[in-house]
Amino acid sequence: MKQIAQDLNLKATADSAFCKIFPKLCNWFGKYTLSGKFRGKEVEIYTIKFPNIKQFPLRLVVKSNLGLSQPFRIVARKRPFLIGFHKIFNRGIYFTNNPILDSRLLFSTNRQDLLNLILQYDEVQDQLYGIWKTRKCDGTLFVNNNSIIYHEPFRLITKTTRERIKNVANLICDITDIIRLSRKFITQDNIR
Repeated sequence: MKQIAQDLNLKATADSAFCKIFPKLCNWFGKYTLSGKFRGKEVEIYTIKFPNIKQFPLRLVVKSNLGLSQPFRIVARKRPFLIGFHKIFNRGIYFTNNPILDSRLLFSTNRQDLLNLILQYDEVQDQLYGIWKTRKCDGTLFVNNNSIIYHEPFRLITKTTRERIKNVANLICDITDIIRLSRKFITQDNIR
């Protein structure tokens, strides 16, 4: 976690007094909260436990607040093995015109125009490739009017995890910029 803090120039705060005794162990297991400005946006990185589970697995969370008034929802996650069930039971499934993205990710949204606007940028597509370049990444990206949140299960913070989190932080900043610059698209009439 401290390496991620250095990479992104964020402030690391220990979650417990245990971290003062065993700082290296706490660093590996993500027992720090990172916060601060990254590319001009407030970003927070922390770990949470699954509800009703005491120890493992944990979730590594990257979050930035949007604070817009009009509600919308965009979700990107790893493409599931049985995509047919999602097509039947989830009405918000969205397929892009990009075969590489469609083979790796499943998008769901209630604002296709906003998702199209976000995906038209090559930088965003490159960062999506970078985050989900392997099938092992089980991360999920949620974008709504209140915040942008990415979370993934993890056990130890490795070099691969650090690189992915840097890509996620850049992706979150780019999506924030796109949405804030396109406020004219976020109107109540366009909500489906």
